[in-house]
Amino acid sequence: MVAPHSPTHWWDDWLKFTPGWLAFGWAFGNGIWQGIRKWRNVRHKVALGPADDELREALETARTRFEDIVAEGRRAPWFMDEERRETGRRILDLAERRSDETLCAELAKVADAWNEAFALAPGRAAPRVLSTDQPLSPQQRTESARVQEQFGKEADVARAALEHIKAALARLNELQRRMVGLS
Repeated sequence: MVAPHSPTHWWDDWLKFTPGWLAFGWAFGNGIWQGIRKWRNVRHKVALGPADDELREALETARTRFEDIVAEGRRAPWFMDEERRETGRRILDLAERRSDETLCAELAKVADAWNEAFALAPGRAAPRVLSTDQPLSPQQRTESARVQEQFGKEADVARAALEHIKAALARLNELQRRMVGLS
């Protein structure tokens, strides 16, 4: 005679199925995590935009030029030099290729500051023949004071632009760190 069979329940064999369920949970969770990470990296890459090294180089060039303006006021012909003429436009063009709003706003402020500094720059200096025994005329003193005031305003704009460049470079660094996964 056969012994009566005892009913079995699912919880009687739970130890047998635990490793499989743990492996399934780990694989499913890892797949979700990898998908989130990939989505995040793509989003950061789009925010950073193409040619981030080109943007960094343009910002460093603009920083050097604004430091020159702060150190010594510049006249309009300095801005019209071949290598300096396109500084503001180049930064704006590089900003249009980015999707990060904070970075784009800072880049637009830098480009606007370049244009404003150019607008504030006094024109070409008139040639003067000064002799040691001839004092400056009132008209020459007034013109000199006006030029110095314009140089001061130009330097103030350049200082503000340097702060915007600093903020743009900080944001660029932050976006690059996110791409690499350091933050």
